[in-house]
Amino acid sequence: MSWPADLVAACALGAFCAVVLIAYAVMSERPQFARVAQQGGSVVLGAGVMNAGYWLLQPAVRFCTRAQVSPSTISWLSLLPAALAGVAAGTRHWGFAAWALFASALLDVLDGAVARATQRASAGGAILDSVLDRYAEFFFFTGVAVYYRGTFGPQLLVLAALFGSFLITYSTAKAEALKLEPPRGSMKRSDRLTLLVVGSLLTPASQRWLESPGTWPAWPALGAIAAIAIFANLSAIARFAALSRSANS
Repeated sequence: MSWPADLVAACALGAFCAVVLIAYAVMSERPQFARVAQQGGSVVLGAGVMNAGYWLLQPAVRFCTRAQVSPSTISWLSLLPAALAGVAAGTRHWGFAAWALFASALLDVLDGAVARATQRASAGGAILDSVLDRYAEFFFFTGVAVYYRGTFGPQLLVLAALFGSFLITYSTAKAEALKLEPPRGSMKRSDRLTLLVVGSLLTPASQRWLESPGTWPAWPALGAIAAIAIFANLSAIARFAALSRSANS
């Protein structure tokens, strides 16, 4: 029996990511990027994987620099695959949702890389990027909520994940407005995107071989949502506590 297109798409993305990581790992001199050193890795997304991602994007950075593509244009373009990811998730095409999320994540990194390469980084660009990131997350979580329509528990997790994601971003914005050091913690945007991509990537296989036909649990995707719902809110609480101590010191 042939595999459905959604499962093929998920396997293709998994294979592509594996090839990129292996190609980067076997290089005699693996390039390191200042942005990765500045941000640091995490339990979810290690610095090595982040460096591999930046290495993958270097041809695109050079192309956009030569073509004089503005970072703001790239930021706006990242919304399209994010919206498509929401549509794909809402219509049970998790493999395609993973591809769309992956593309949106790459574009989200690319705009900043091009801004730094062309010395066009600005406060206005950072604000635009942050706002569009929130819309991108909203689009995908809305699609997931549509997928779980009629099931209260998963929908509650989706809302909690979205709320925690926005609170983490708000804590950073509040710190910058008060001229305080932005608090650090887990579940930053790159961590959340990694969990969502991996969860979406594994869901077609789970639905084909592990889940009963006609049911809608999508366990890997739901697990990723649950992890974000729990740890993003815990991280937000810790960030606001650290911010309060810093403001009162």
